[in-house]
Amino acid sequence: MPRSSAAPRPLVPQTPAPWYPDDLLSELQSTLAALADIEVQYETDRERLEAWAGPEAIKKRFGAQLEERHQQDREPYVQRLADLHCWMIKIMTLEDICSNP
Repeated sequence: MPRSSAAPRPLVPQTPAPWYPDDLLSELQSTLAALADIEVQYETDRERLEAWAGPEAIKKRFGAQLEERHQQDREPYVQRLADLHCWMIKIMTLEDICSNP
């Protein structure tokens, strides 16, 4: 059987690397970093409140305020992640449309 000089075909089809705008990765990273900072601050404040020896009724009220502030602080970043996700979906959909003959 003659040997071929052609390179063997890969077992897995190769797909091109996805293309994203340059600022997408940095936007994702900065948004996730901001959310992580908010979570760390919330956990620190919550642990501090739990360790506080004050009256239970006041601790509950402060805990509710802390939770409300936590949700308010997170909301714009969670919304930004949702927006970035939609952006990524649009990019991927456009790539699919453009790459299908």
